[in-house]
Amino acid sequence: MSAKYKTTIGMEVHVELMTKTKMFCSCPNAPQDLPPNAATCPVCLGLPGSLGAVNKEAVRLGIRASLALGCTVRDVAWFERKNYIYPDLVKGYQITQGEQPLGEWGHVLITGDDGNEKKITIRRLHLEEDTAKLTHVDGATLIDANRSSTPLMEIVTEACIDSAREAEEYVRKLRAILVYNGISRCRIQRGEMRVEANVSIAPPGAKELGVRTEIKNQAGFNHMRSAIEYEEKRHAEVIDSGGTLVQETRGWDDVNKCTFAQRSKENAADYRYFPDPDFPSARIDPAWVEAERKSMPAPYEEYIAALRSGGLADADIDAIARNDALGFLRVAAEADAAKTALLAKRLVKDVFALVNSTGTPLDSSKLAPEMLRDAVALQESGKINADGFRQVLARLYAQGGDAAAAAKELDLVIEQNDDAVRAAIAKVLAESEKMVAEFKSGKTATRNALFGKVMKELQRKGDPKAVGALLDEMLS
Repeated sequence: MSAKYKTTIGMEVHVELMTKTKMFCSCPNAPQDLPPNAATCPVCLGLPGSLGAVNKEAVRLGIRASLALGCTVRDVAWFERKNYIYPDLVKGYQITQGEQPLGEWGHVLITGDDGNEKKITIRRLHLEEDTAKLTHVDGATLIDANRSSTPLMEIVTEACIDSAREAEEYVRKLRAILVYNGISRCRIQRGEMRVEANVSIAPPGAKELGVRTEIKNQAGFNHMRSAIEYEEKRHAEVIDSGGTLVQETRGWDDVNKCTFAQRSKENAADYRYFPDPDFPSARIDPAWVEAERKSMPAPYEEYIAALRSGGLADADIDAIARNDALGFLRVAAEADAAKTALLAKRLVKDVFALVNSTGTPLDSSKLAPEMLRDAVALQESGKINADGFRQVLARLYAQGGDAAAAAKELDLVIEQNDDAVRAAIAKVLAESEKMVAEFKSGKTATRNALFGKVMKELQRKGDPKAVGALLDEMLS
């Protein structure tokens, strides 16, 4: 952006919550896992006479998200109806929180454009229901109401972001915090996190912000950054040419790399908010909030700092964060924090290798944190070797289950009998007289080849350290 204008951005981020059922009914919260319109009922379709109930787990997750982001949790909450007409809003209104959001005035820390730490202020965090999903096919529009009334959390910042780069860093950091705390998987490709940016420009020092446009539902970090940068440029070109900007909602065309007008942007009055008569106001017990606070993991920033102080390299921390595995690591190491660095290295080296080779993200695999911990413990105790560990891990990643049982089923448990190991070494040495002679003549590299033959004889079930020690003893 040129020095002629200053960009101001406010972010609205919608996040689907990890609940078993929907926001106001008992339909399963599985919008993409069932055939279209299979997870619906009179409540989430808004049929006359239906009466819902607030999902307590969604409220609990909203409280935990508020605490993770440093928000103040209100002690009274109620829901309102937000009225507007759009094909994906099957009720004709959306149940949301208007004047009294669940959480207020939190923040996320990022690195500002000037290189210094910057606090992005979160004005409000509120709960609401999601809309249905529209699919456009051959000129027709199909509606799938499975997503209708999915528990949704909206997080709104102040207009305090100065560039597309800062906006991207904020959303990446927000996503990492929510995933780390188990609030949502935030899988952008599945629509579990959707980002909207409100963009305006004005001359530096102007007392009022310029006309803002909202860029709707960007499908990824790169899309979001490109859309904001395009909109900055478009605003400047309209103003410089003497044109007039209008407040509107725009979409992003990733093929042509441009935004396009969708509809004029409504103001709050246009939505005719009023308290939902089906859901009276409810008190949020401070004791409940305090209990959730005490059960929270270490704050995200503190956990990252602890990993660094524990000797974990920044590259490994970044890799774990990029793969949404900080929460996974935290749970895996809960039983023994001293094992955190070891488990982190296994994550980076072995688990992420499976992510790449299988094409299955960690959160879509069958591997649980406890399974990784138990598999690592098996190798550390000498019951399986490194090759056995990788085989057990691959089995658990694909099928889940118990690490010890998997090692036994795969016949990977190490032979602990020294006599059996000695017998295998003796057999290999007897069959490899030439290699033994080469070793004794000073060709020490031959030792590794002999070691490989012994491990093969033991069907790779020997303890490498023990086998190596006995081999050296018998060679000498």
